[in-house]
Amino acid sequence: MKKDSKKPGASDRISTHQMRFEFERVLRAVKAGRSLTLTYRNKPLARIVPLNEELPVAEDDPIFRLDELAEPMGPLTNPEIDRLVYGE
Repeated sequence: MKKDSKKPGASDRISTHQMRFEFERVLRAVKAGRSLTLTYRNKPLARIVPLNEELPVAEDDPIFRLDELAEPMGPLTNPEIDRLVYGE
């Protein structure tokens, strides 16, 4: 992984080739909190960033009961559920 010297504080760069053959090393870096820029043919392709924290999901979250809420028996239509889940 090489450091991008153009911008101070920029994330490390990793090529798709390195990602393929050095995945364990990439995984360790992300687990350690480092953000990476994935490049393809020396051009930025994607960002790999560590998740700061997992968002807790309550056991009574309605997402686990969608089969009960959906039509034809439930109170919500499929488009209404889509709006709730995916936003408008």
